[in-house]
Amino acid sequence: MVVYAEISVAANGFRIGQAFSEFPDVRVELDRVVPTSNAVVPFIWVQGPSPTEVARATREHRAVEQITVLNEEEGRTLYRVVWNRAFQDTIVSIGDSNLALLSGIGTADEWRFEFRGSSKAPLSAFIDELRADGIRMNVIRLAEDRPEQDRTHLTGPQFEALQLAYVEGYFDDPRRTTLDTLAQELRISRQALSGRLRRAFDTLAADALDVFSE
Repeated sequence: MVVYAEISVAANGFRIGQAFSEFPDVRVELDRVVPTSNAVVPFIWVQGPSPTEVARATREHRAVEQITVLNEEEGRTLYRVVWNRAFQDTIVSIGDSNLALLSGIGTADEWRFEFRGSSKAPLSAFIDELRADGIRMNVIRLAEDRPEQDRTHLTGPQFEALQLAYVEGYFDDPRRTTLDTLAQELRISRQALSGRLRRAFDTLAADALDVFSE
């Protein structure tokens, strides 16, 4: 039986959390963790601190081996990260587990992770491992079904842009509006709107593939 779980971990309880805890307004979003045989190599979006500050903080806390800027848009920066596996930390434990990470969002105070497991056994093993390592965490939700409202991970701005484009007929054939007009209504640039819609479609596609794989 497939099981879903959502947990919260105090930011000061693991290295990457500690690294970002010094930035009060930070928001970190894991963009799909990809485990390999030798490393966990995720992509993360960071909003708040500059790339220079992120590089300094993550290296000072020895949370990463490498961190590289891939893209900057709408006040967020996309990084490619190779985590430091010298420490059995939360992110490394996720990569070593038999769990699928559905989402991970961090702030200066707390990180929340949502997982899918083939049964309760791998989830229980992962939670026991965190506790054995002294990591403070709470189980927010444990269920055999993922609530329908949680099946998409669109951000507020992405949903707003997608909804406006649909209502105004941008996806009609022929189109009844333009990106320039929509961007003016949202008070953002045409390029920013295009990127927002692209990420929204990417998120919806990823969520759909998760649903079909269950």
